[in-house]
Amino acid sequence: MIMNKNTKIIEELQKKLKNQVVENELLGKYTTLKIGGPAEYFFDAKTVDDFIAAIRVGRSLKLPVFILGGGTNILIGDRGIRGLVIKNSTKNISLRGAKGNNSSQVVFVEADSGVVMNQFVRYTVEEGLSGLEMHLGLPGSVGGAVSMNSKWTHPIGYVGDIVYQIKILTPENEIKDVPFQKKTDGIILSVIFELKRSTREALWKIANDSIAYRRETQPQGVHSAGCTFKNISKSSGFLIDHAGCKGMHVGDAWVSDVHANFIVNRGAATAADVVQLIDKIRSKVKSQFGVTLEEEIVRVGEF
Repeated sequence: MIMNKNTKIIEELQKKLKNQVVENELLGKYTTLKIGGPAEYFFDAKTVDDFIAAIRVGRSLKLPVFILGGGTNILIGDRGIRGLVIKNSTKNISLRGAKGNNSSQVVFVEADSGVVMNQFVRYTVEEGLSGLEMHLGLPGSVGGAVSMNSKWTHPIGYVGDIVYQIKILTPENEIKDVPFQKKTDGIILSVIFELKRSTREALWKIANDSIAYRRETQPQGVHSAGCTFKNISKSSGFLIDHAGCKGMHVGDAWVSDVHANFIVNRGAATAADVVQLIDKIRSKVKSQFGVTLEEEIVRVGEF
């Protein structure tokens, strides 16, 4: 557990954030890997206004601020995260306008950065709006998918392909609208997508085909953070598999039998188990192929 609490800090946090700050909140339950120690201070932001307020308060108190979205692609250390962890649970989706007519119409839809990506994809498909249907089954939040520019290959599509504009909170606490292509250090608050009219039937066909392929090639119904290593000239999963790593494990952290680039938590795995397994995988691949695998999973907090 993280100790050395500052009474004045927690009092200020509670006063400015509606007495909804929790101390020593275990973070594993908020991640897809189901691993992670406690947050020193934890706040669940349900609206964009609350999200902005929490970030500004944390910054004003000189606390480290960590934004926790859908909890994918991260490994939180067993000793947790110091400072203020803000869970982004914002969930608003709204139509912002349209241009053109009939089948050529372009529709602008805004989604809060905390919206569950899979939920948003389903919304667009049901509305007959094309551009995200191939991403059905993508875990995580809208903000995470946009910041990573998530890609899918069957059919090929990047989330960023249909981003029109992003609303951010800058390091100076200003709210700005910026184009997707502009590199920014700001925190994403919401995203406007530029989608095209289509039919629900056509979109559901693409969406269902995409998720069927995802289910065939990726582990399902397990606790995983997604791909562990970045792909290089050859698929990292191919290298890991052919290095004989499938079935390798440390504690309850296992290399997936379905896709070798996935590490799954079979019950009580710790962050230390996952780190040790990552090191073993990297060592075997380096030994057999001379390739040093680079982690895609992001380590956060204290290990």
